[in-house]
Amino acid sequence: MDTNSLERQVTALLSILAEVHGADQLTLKAGKLDSLELLQSEELADRVLALERLVLEDPTIVEQREPAEAAEVLSELEDHVADLLARRRVEDELEKKITAKMQERHREYVEEIRQQVIREEIGPDNAQTLKKYAELELLEQKNLARSTAELMRPQTLEEIVGQDSAIKSLLTKLSSPYPQHILVYGPPGVGKTTVARLSLQYAKERDYTPFAADAPFIEVDGTTLRWDPREVTNPLLGSVHDPIYQGAKRELAEGSVPEPKLGLVTDAHGGVLFIDEIGELDLILQNKLLKVLEDKRVLFESSYYDPHDPQIPKYIHQLFTKGAPADFILIGATTKDPSEISPAFRSRCAEIFFNPLTPPDIVEIVEAAAERLKIRLAEGVAALVAEYTIEGRRATRLLADAYGVALYGRKGETRDIVVTKDHMQEVIQSARLSSYTPTKASSKKEVGRILGLGVSGYLGSVGKATASI
Repeated sequence: MDTNSLERQVTALLSILAEVHGADQLTLKAGKLDSLELLQSEELADRVLALERLVLEDPTIVEQREPAEAAEVLSELEDHVADLLARRRVEDELEKKITAKMQERHREYVEEIRQQVIREEIGPDNAQTLKKYAELELLEQKNLARSTAELMRPQTLEEIVGQDSAIKSLLTKLSSPYPQHILVYGPPGVGKTTVARLSLQYAKERDYTPFAADAPFIEVDGTTLRWDPREVTNPLLGSVHDPIYQGAKRELAEGSVPEPKLGLVTDAHGGVLFIDEIGELDLILQNKLLKVLEDKRVLFESSYYDPHDPQIPKYIHQLFTKGAPADFILIGATTKDPSEISPAFRSRCAEIFFNPLTPPDIVEIVEAAAERLKIRLAEGVAALVAEYTIEGRRATRLLADAYGVALYGRKGETRDIVVTKDHMQEVIQSARLSSYTPTKASSKKEVGRILGLGVSGYLGSVGKATASI
């Protein structure tokens, strides 16, 4: 290869390097590799040596190449430059992709910040959620009628029939500077829940009790109260939503922060927790509740909780380190016999017994309910109801049904309604009720007639037998 071809080859390679590195950077690189003077020389051998040092980045190369060797060296340098160009092209492509990704992430981040600012300014609602809220408001404004239970429920302790002794006993135990936990026994429909609610109201009006004016009355049914043994959910005592839990808050889950959820015992703090049918409560849950009664506090545990994590909010730190307050008075109601209730509960609670309602009590309840309904009763209607139920709740329901039958017969006329025995008898027959007193004792003496009394729980019946002489 002649000298001119070699010169053009060297010039071309230097131009490519200048494009790859930039002219200024190439000059600085030549200075570091002790090749700047060689690069500016007019001798072909010097420029080949400078090019060799630049491409191979080796300042220790000192051998001057003859024209025959120069052609071979330049061919090898071309391969190196080709590799350099390929790498640079790949790097450029990657750089473009990285830049594009960063710009995309930046746009997403800016959009997220913008949405967050908008949410903070206008709140969490949007047009769709506001529409649903308006629909709920419209539904709230529609009321068909007050329920019979709500209308006929006693509003004061004085209106409760047949339980004077039980009411006094409950008030003395609850309305005190040192109120006690209470177990209430009695048949259904005698007013246990109503007395408990009104008794707290009575206690709040007394300065010497620890109940504040806003003391809560939390009511729950023990037959429907369920919980997860894994403590994923426990509406009574509370639970912990770990980050992997479906209901965990996003901002906490992303930071692997567990969140305690408070239960009904904390909602009842400072007031009364009323558990209806407490005897139906799960035994393990009963034991957990006893622990809360003793400690007056609920403790939470989670393997995800790190007390040294600075990202955990203060309230979560406090719930895990100190627990949630649960200082309340427990009132448990049951229709079971005391022998069927946990001895551990009985030992921690005062016990109060509500009496079964007598026929005169049912008569009084029916007559009071008729006054609330603003209707008149024909003679013997209240006594007829007393023959078929011993529950005040059912007695008022029978009266409400008979009221409906009377309205039906009046073709919608609501004034001066009189409920007769025929109306009540129709309701009793449609409900397929049986009289609680099919056999009645008489003051008249009869030879050969024997009456026997059978009792089961709160109910009793009289049976008769005829003896032949």
